[in-house]
Amino acid sequence: MKEHAITKSVIITGAGSGIGRALSRYFAELRWAVCVVDVNRKAAERTTREIATWNPLSFAREVDIRDQRAVCDIYSACVEKFGGVTAIVNNAGITDKEHHRLLDLPLKVWQQILSVNLTGTFVSLTEYAKHMVKQQKGNIINVTSLLGQAGQTRLGDAPYGVSKAGIEAFTKFAAEELKDFGINVNSVYPAAMVDTEFFNYLAPEERDKLERPSILNEVVYVLSNLEPGELTGVSVCAKTWRREYRLAKLAEKYLNISKLLN
Repeated sequence: MKEHAITKSVIITGAGSGIGRALSRYFAELRWAVCVVDVNRKAAERTTREIATWNPLSFAREVDIRDQRAVCDIYSACVEKFGGVTAIVNNAGITDKEHHRLLDLPLKVWQQILSVNLTGTFVSLTEYAKHMVKQQKGNIINVTSLLGQAGQTRLGDAPYGVSKAGIEAFTKFAAEELKDFGINVNSVYPAAMVDTEFFNYLAPEERDKLERPSILNEVVYVLSNLEPGELTGVSVCAKTWRREYRLAKLAEKYLNISKLLN
């Protein structure tokens, strides 16, 4: 038996820390139920404890996003607990903290990053989309990076940048294929270095200069609320999105509603 007939809910991957954790807190504060997904069980459970005050329906899952069966099981658990899933945020990802140049880049590092970031997003998106088709609605948001945008490169970040560029392209293919089922697929990127575990090698004074992990909160929330066909196949920059008329209107619509509900 479902614990709750229907409630707004979101699955967030990589939610044990950084951007995913910040998103989990934000959604929960706005009374959304959150499925906190992370490969690190303790981190996922920590985030879930933090948000339980706002929405006690939220729960944690330790999952490798490349595991199709485990990913599918998450959706089933959400339907049982929440009555459905409103949005999916594919945020989980890894990088090469050694920042190898291409001529020194071990093949296993390349394969690992592409496997988690690109293949993991493929598995997550396609498995959840199969279920969203039954709902005839849903929002999928893929978190990418400035390094995945055309003309943006940085020495020592080829595998990460290529994986994020691949997700950008995949977003557009998925948006085209899923629009007839009422599913919106969009991507969003911070356009800045964000204070996450990716940069835990920096000195505290250097990390203080980075953007806060909450940089994506509002734009991801807006994209998670969209009605079928309202906006799909778009790559959104968290730094400049409010300057675009249609996105500014969506922000006015959905963020104002959230303030009233809160």
